Amino acid sequence: MKINSCIQHKMILGLFAVLATGCASAQSTPAMFKVPFGFVAGRTALPAGEYLISNGPAQGTLSLRRGDDLHTIQVSAGNLEILNASRQTKLVFHRYGSRHFLSQLWIEGTNLGREIPIGRQERELAKKSAPDSMALVAVSTQAGR
Repeated sequence: MKINSCIQHKMILGLFAVLATGCASAQSTPAMFKVPFGFVAGRTALPAGEYLISNGPAQGTLSLRRGDDLHTIQVSAGNLEILNASRQTKLVFHRYGSRHFLSQLWIEGTNLGREIPIGRQERELAKKSAPDSMALVAVSTQAGR
């Protein structure tokens, strides 16, 4: 009886490992986005431009690199899951007046997304007013296209 319990435990752990690997690999494809406005990602203010966004080197992070710039920033990002697969690769921003804050990344064809936690700057603005409807930057080109 004890042997069966041990085998079941190992099978369950193995299943979780496979699922976790699948979640990570589904989000590993870098995507290039044209962002037409300046925005805040994590604690960093970034200008308008083209950004290559991919999973960061550490678990729970995203990497953002502007155009041909060699400098990459890392932001914390948690995982999200929705019922139906996203129909497009997109970034979601929260907007307060003319200030934009990167909030989410969704990958076309998957129900998995990434969410950037609300930072101090956005929290202060949210105390004064609710964000406008979320602004979507749905025009993306996959890297290498």
